[in-house]
Amino acid sequence: MTTTDWIAIASIATVIVSAFAIVAALKGVRDQLQVTVFLTYTDRYAKAMHDLPFEARQPGSDYHLSSLPEGERSRVLSAYREYFNLCSEEIWLHQRRRIDRATWNVWEKGMQQVARFPCFREAWAGLAFEYDYFDTFRDFVQEKLLPCAPASDSASEGSSQDADIPEAEQDPAAVTGRQHD
Repeated sequence: MTTTDWIAIASIATVIVSAFAIVAALKGVRDQLQVTVFLTYTDRYAKAMHDLPFEARQPGSDYHLSSLPEGERSRVLSAYREYFNLCSEEIWLHQRRRIDRATWNVWEKGMQQVARFPCFREAWAGLAFEYDYFDTFRDFVQEKLLPCAPASDSASEGSSQDADIPEAEQDPAAVTGRQHD
């Protein structure tokens, strides 16, 4: 082998080693970004939940928005607005494949747990119109979260399960603005 051959082999080896180093560095950056996203969203979740009264986070409690004074109701709805915004962003990230499956599974299970809060259904009924622009999120809430939510008090008294929810919110087609065949 000539000196030129050795130089060519060394150059190719350098390129290959550099390519592996770049791939390893990019994987490290991707992993760090995933951790950062997860921690950022966990922090936002904690702040939204902090603004909900303890009783409002207890599945099975008798906490209802309809029984609160206007100021308290507005404060709780504001916390739910922050929470729904967070959830809609998480769904957007999931749709765009910006988060891994494991993260999405944790977030989805967490959303289903929050849907069990006593006034989740009332909060959604009051805020759903704010998400008219995002059909995917509205459909997700209708199909995946509301089935986990407790029925309103009037359901236990023999009337419609959704008696506290405006009529337009009771029909999934009315909520999304789409007709289902």
